[in-house]
Amino acid sequence: MANRFAIQQVGVLDGTAYPAKKLDGAQVGAKERRTLCSKQVLADAVGDTVTLCTIPAGAIVRQVNINSDTSLGTSTIAIGTVATPAKYVAATTFTTPLNVPTAIGPKASVPAAGALLTDDVLIMSVGVAALPAGAVVHIEIEFTISA
Repeated sequence: MANRFAIQQVGVLDGTAYPAKKLDGAQVGAKERRTLCSKQVLADAVGDTVTLCTIPAGAIVRQVNINSDTSLGTSTIAIGTVATPAKYVAATTFTTPLNVPTAIGPKASVPAAGALLTDDVLIMSVGVAALPAGAVVHIEIEFTISA
């Protein structure tokens, strides 16, 4: 049977580089950071955006969770940047479960791309239908960064 190495270990543990490469500190042995982004309790219309936070250069987004006390119905939300609105989370609906943090991202391509070269200002974009006016919505962004 074949024995393959995780991408992060190629050149480190597999013997293909001498001397062995150093591990990428944003991926292995990294510090975990979390940012809580709470949406104001306002009606956000289709096309509106909510600026969430800044993810620093050198970081890798590992998880995006949503928690809401109300079903968002047919509304969709995408999370990304102004240049790429769905960079981290493609437009998705969130109807259940309520009051339970639920993972909605990131896309698999995000950690595969490696650490950010520049800061990313994350936004949430609203699509299809307005968000419920009274909804309490929290987005939690988890990322790793070199120690």
